[in-house]
Amino acid sequence: MTMQPALYSRVLGNHTVEDAISTAASLGYPGFDLMARAPHLPPDADDATVDSLKRALDDQDLGLACVTTYTGGYVGRTDEECEADLAALEPYLEFADALGCDLLRHGPNGPPPYEATDDEFEQAARWMRRAADLAAEYDKRLGIEIHAGKLCETTDSTLDLLARIDRENVGALHDAGNLYIADAPYGAESIDALGDRLFHVHVKDLERVDDTSHPDISTIGTRHGDEPFRSTLLGEGAVEFDRVFDALADAGYDGYVTAERPPLADTSGEAVAEHELAALNRLIERVE
Repeated sequence: MTMQPALYSRVLGNHTVEDAISTAASLGYPGFDLMARAPHLPPDADDATVDSLKRALDDQDLGLACVTTYTGGYVGRTDEECEADLAALEPYLEFADALGCDLLRHGPNGPPPYEATDDEFEQAARWMRRAADLAAEYDKRLGIEIHAGKLCETTDSTLDLLARIDRENVGALHDAGNLYIADAPYGAESIDALGDRLFHVHVKDLERVDDTSHPDISTIGTRHGDEPFRSTLLGEGAVEFDRVFDALADAGYDGYVTAERPPLADTSGEAVAEHELAALNRLIERVE
């Protein structure tokens, strides 16, 4: 498989999951990235719900790129709380098994690396190691999203944690937009360093701004302080995705690239999904 676009179902979060699948397929997406929480896949989903979801994916010939859970946490929590965090992962491992998907998002959260202590890295590694061993019982992989404001905010901090976890079935979900927020390298320097620990790719665009009067502005804490960012459609922000896709192609990445931009103030989820697919196809075609 070469690189292929996938749609994160959160983009269509106001739809039922069946409608989101149908919309993704009708637009031409070959892949689907499942928001693993209500209303698309809550942790208490019954067998009939999961079976219906599997049939919908099969009927539309959509590949399931990732079961994107909101499980994990671990850092700064008690052992009892961490046991509960770990237990929350298992239903999703069972769902992923039933859906035929081998990758789930699961991470330790935690403070950004410029604030984190070595003890916090060790706590994250200890519990992620247990999560990895649980996932291995289901023959699943876990992807930690590189995310601004979290322990895995940069490629370096992600690789540090992965080395401490020391499990082959744990890797990284690359997100150039999040690395841009963190003011960290996101092109070849990041992708080459991750190597075979690169499990999946998220794509969203945005830009730093001074004028906060525009819509779609979020203020995010970074190592520079609180900074305003404007969410944009792919290709309309400041993230240089040509460099990202050049690096992915050079690295031989052949997985899904997931469009995850939620609806914007003046752009519906359906319109966002349509735009992002066209932009992703252009980026992929350029490097093939």
